[in-house]
Amino acid sequence: MRPFRYTSSRIAIHWLAALLIVFLLISGSAVLANLPNTPAKIGNLRIHTLLGGLAGLLTIARIVLRKRNPLPPPVAGERLASSGHMALNLVVVLLAVSGMLLMLQSGAFDAVFGNGALPQDFKEFTPRKIHGIASRLAMGLIALHVLAALYHQMALRDGLLSRMGIGSAQSGR
Repeated sequence: MRPFRYTSSRIAIHWLAALLIVFLLISGSAVLANLPNTPAKIGNLRIHTLLGGLAGLLTIARIVLRKRNPLPPPVAGERLASSGHMALNLVVVLLAVSGMLLMLQSGAFDAVFGNGALPQDFKEFTPRKIHGIASRLAMGLIALHVLAALYHQMALRDGLLSRMGIGSAQSGR
């Protein structure tokens, strides 16, 4: 029996989305959150907004591809893994939506892509509160996702990571 492996396009979308999301979480919490809302912040915010939209679109593409393509054979903890993937995808989409709503509600969209001014403080807007909570949830879910993948790779040695292009698959399991 040939081991299951995702298509190259699904693997590429997964890793591109993963890199974007990690970059956005780090830059949002370590850089943007600490910068005052001055014109100097606009360039960073523009990059964050564009990449956040791309990460949201890639995540939606992953959800659609997951529904359209065959599922891999089940592995230990499949229900938990499926729930974790669904939660992570939903949180990333929530981050993209709350980010867009924050940009529109606060007037930051005009500042970043036009000639407006940034608000005094983003924290007064409800979408910012949702965005902050969702970012912490995403960090936790990503940590669990990585730990689960490492557990499969190192403890179970079931070749699960080979599905996503890492390592060689083991057949017969």
